[in-house]
Amino acid sequence: MKNNFPKIITMLSLLVVSWACDNGFADIDVIDTPPKITLGSISSGLTEGEDFRISVTLDDGTDDGAISSLASLDYTITSGGATVTSGSEALSGDQQTVTISVPGGFDAGTYNFDVVVSDTNGNTATDNVTFEVASAQPDFDITGTWVVEPVAASLAVGPSPGSTEWFAIDGAGVSQRACFYDDTYTFGADGSFVIDLGDQTWLETWQGVDSDRCGTPVSPYDGGTYQYTYTGTSLTVIGEGAYLGLSKVNNAGEVSQGAAIPDQITYTIVDPVVDGNTRRMTLRIEAGSGVWWDFKLVSGEIDNGGGESASIFGNWKMEPIAGAFGVGPSAGSTEFFANSADDVTTRACFFDDVYTFAEDGTYSYDLGDQTWLETWQGVAEDGCGAPVAPHDGSGDYTFTFDGSSLKLIGEGAHLALSKVINGAELSTAGVEVPADVTYQVASLTETDGVKRMTLHIEIQDGIWWTFKLISE
Repeated sequence: MKNNFPKIITMLSLLVVSWACDNGFADIDVIDTPPKITLGSISSGLTEGEDFRISVTLDDGTDDGAISSLASLDYTITSGGATVTSGSEALSGDQQTVTISVPGGFDAGTYNFDVVVSDTNGNTATDNVTFEVASAQPDFDITGTWVVEPVAASLAVGPSPGSTEWFAIDGAGVSQRACFYDDTYTFGADGSFVIDLGDQTWLETWQGVDSDRCGTPVSPYDGGTYQYTYTGTSLTVIGEGAYLGLSKVNNAGEVSQGAAIPDQITYTIVDPVVDGNTRRMTLRIEAGSGVWWDFKLVSGEIDNGGGESASIFGNWKMEPIAGAFGVGPSAGSTEFFANSADDVTTRACFFDDVYTFAEDGTYSYDLGDQTWLETWQGVAEDGCGAPVAPHDGSGDYTFTFDGSSLKLIGEGAHLALSKVINGAELSTAGVEVPADVTYQVASLTETDGVKRMTLHIEIQDGIWWTFKLISE
């Protein structure tokens, strides 16, 4: 017995070693394989600016946990060979799912996601996926040059979004601020934003001038090159002095009322419209609590009758052409009557009458010693003669103009034919001279320094007069 004890010990030792090596299966070797990687779909971040997310599922491989476990994950995201971002995750156990997140995502472009996973024995596995990030640029493209549209209510403010309760610029204001309505705002495809104010823009007293008027741009609102971002519903211009519409208006309030000059301003885009080669959008901004401004911008061709938008200010006459005045069953029609070329000569005393719109809102007209008279004015026959009150230009008159309608205020105020008023003609018995008369402005243009304006007025249902004027 004593002699057999060492042999028994040796046999038991060999048995233990054998069991340890085959995990209970004498004919099967244990193999520690590298981890397995399963890349999930990219759930977010395929549009620029979106948070990027991808799930990675990991398995330690074949060893039933007896040899190793998951240890670490390293990832790198590259674009064009350059590393954009990278990171690591500590792992544990035999199976694990990790979500890789990159807040803010990436710019538009092509990217590679590479991942390396290690176990506690040093075995590694790799995988990768290539993905495209699309541009967030909306369908409505704002690149190009814009101006504030020279129409009434293109600048407006009120206590709620879209309200014009407190102020909306009228047609006279548009004309008065011509130096503002030619300011340009250009958005580049590269994210650049350029303001060009020219030699003059509209200034207000908070900018150090003695009165609100046109003048040399004042720093920091004197134009330059800045940056912008655009999401389709909002537009942010970046840089001190960058703005759209009125420079005083920003998200914190109005500079004219003590708000600091910001280094960026964000506007909400409302009603973007594409009409042929013309684009329009309204920019809305809350300048402090309960103060909402709207700015209407336009880019491209503006349908204004073939010329550039014009100011109504200045001296006007009837254009000395056939068809300068006429009447028909619809606005613009001369089916019933239109003056001939001979009438321009016969009525020379009428075609030299001057109608003047002043920047202070006053209106006057000068008929000279003679103008065209008709028998309803007490003359024996139609012809040239001394002006007859109240249509002799001796009154005090004013006007309003909102871009689409022109109102002359004061008894005797008129353009072209004095008998033509809203809803009637003074040549009809019993019709009294009105306190004001309103014309529809069909077009107001300027080409090569010459301005033209076409007016319509309805004297009764289905009877419309048209008057064509030209600047003096």
